[in-house]
Amino acid sequence: MVLISDEKFEEFFQPYAQNVEGFYEASYWRLCDEVIRELIRRHLGVRPGDHIVDAGGGTGRWARWCVRELGTRVTIADRSAAMLDKAARDLGEAPNKDVADRIELLHCDIEDAPELPSDSFDGVVSIYNMLSFNTDPGRAFATMHRALKSGKNGLIMGQGYANALASKFNRDHASPEEIRKLAETSVVQWAPHVPALRVFSADDLTRLATEAGFEVRGVYGVTTLLTPGPEDFTYPYETMSEISKSLDDPAVFEVALEQELAVNGLPGWADRGVNLMVHVHKP
Repeated sequence: MVLISDEKFEEFFQPYAQNVEGFYEASYWRLCDEVIRELIRRHLGVRPGDHIVDAGGGTGRWARWCVRELGTRVTIADRSAAMLDKAARDLGEAPNKDVADRIELLHCDIEDAPELPSDSFDGVVSIYNMLSFNTDPGRAFATMHRALKSGKNGLIMGQGYANALASKFNRDHASPEEIRKLAETSVVQWAPHVPALRVFSADDLTRLATEAGFEVRGVYGVTTLLTPGPEDFTYPYETMSEISKSLDDPAVFEVALEQELAVNGLPGWADRGVNLMVHVHKP
């Protein structure tokens, strides 16, 4: 099942590339970022000077963080020319040229990316939802496995199946037909202007990773306790969601992050996630 043609894919990401940084004005997404950063620190296992691939890394927000925080080099591999163009402009305008010099951009489709050399990277990250746009996520896992060196780790994310069902029931009041279609296909349509997206359970991610040759060392939810409001998906924001307003209070943000990290990794907990992250290891 082809989720989205190349033409429609690029049509969606043309405007998105210009706005993506603004989404993080909402404190819910800042909380997600902090959870992800800590999971990367705990589980990716890279050292300064290592080379990682950011699959679906888009405008380079996470690549820049990895260079600054982890001291790595990063290859951003992305299917969207618009996102990579924005990354190139941002890197060209960056005041810290040392960061820009340690990031390279690669236009490719992670489902079939011969441009990515085999057994070459010390880590792989795929943050938020590159995997959810894939026609064949199994092929995406196979590419990431091929590109990773033996003994190295990856952290790969996709949208959560349970959250999609819950949101369609409780927030969107979707029709019985839409609910059944989601349950049968694990594909969600969030809005008419948003492409159909794959959603995953922890078992789905574990199966896909294992079939590609990875060992799975954990699955985590991002986030599992806090749920975004509908306003958190409507940048440019006219109003903030109630949850983002509450997280503007540093004390609330601190305890939310503390508790998200406390429950992450508990057995059976990952499927509560709005997004899911699988920690993989290449033997």
